[in-house]
Amino acid sequence: MTHSQYKCQVQGKESFIDNLFVVFSQSYLINKVHEYHKEKGHDNKNRVKLLELGCYNGRVMHFMTQQMLFVNYTGVDVTQKYLAHSPVQRRKDVTLLCEDVTKGLSVADGSQDMIISSEVLEHINPEDLPGVIQTLYDKLKLGGRICVAFPMNTKDKMYHNLEKEKGLGHVNFPVCEDFIELCENIGFTLNHYDSGFTLKSSYRVPNYKDPLYKKIRDRLGSPVARAIWMTIDDGHTGGGYFTFDKL
Repeated sequence: MTHSQYKCQVQGKESFIDNLFVVFSQSYLINKVHEYHKEKGHDNKNRVKLLELGCYNGRVMHFMTQQMLFVNYTGVDVTQKYLAHSPVQRRKDVTLLCEDVTKGLSVADGSQDMIISSEVLEHINPEDLPGVIQTLYDKLKLGGRICVAFPMNTKDKMYHNLEKEKGLGHVNFPVCEDFIELCENIGFTLNHYDSGFTLKSSYRVPNYKDPLYKKIRDRLGSPVARAIWMTIDDGHTGGGYFTFDKL
């Protein structure tokens, strides 16, 4: 989240871009927590221990409770003012930590069932990324799962240009294939990859004349239609969600 988006939040102003992010990216992550919760047989007495890296104000937890999905939640963000406005900060099942993941996390190794993170890794310098992934690996239990999303490039195509996105605080666009190799070398097993919505990608809708696309665009506008198409596209879009298991 950029500084301008944060100002819109704390001043009570709505950001259209931020709402798109919530609907698409955060909904995807919440759905993955639902799937893991069911797959592993967790319930409200035997809760998933969930860590979110780059949690902003813990709104994922807030949204999950509205869906009657309860976890033991640890939210980590490097910016204290985000955490200070958290709607879940007084919950007994919530721990909020202001920490820099590049310097390690105070969370115990092997303590988390699942880790989620969206729009964070592009803010991590390339030389720090292996250490960050190692830290996340260490925090997971055996049988744990991680789901991370970020804007990316591939070996075949540049979807993002750092020079054009420095104003957003972006310092690294990991190459999809290289990121998978990095995670597997650390010990993760790739579960699957899904394409996803990302704002600044050079992605173009492959068939803008598709009747369904035109219907969505005519009813909800081009930004929403494009976001939906990026989410359901099976190819690369310049953004996506990686799910890895620690087996």
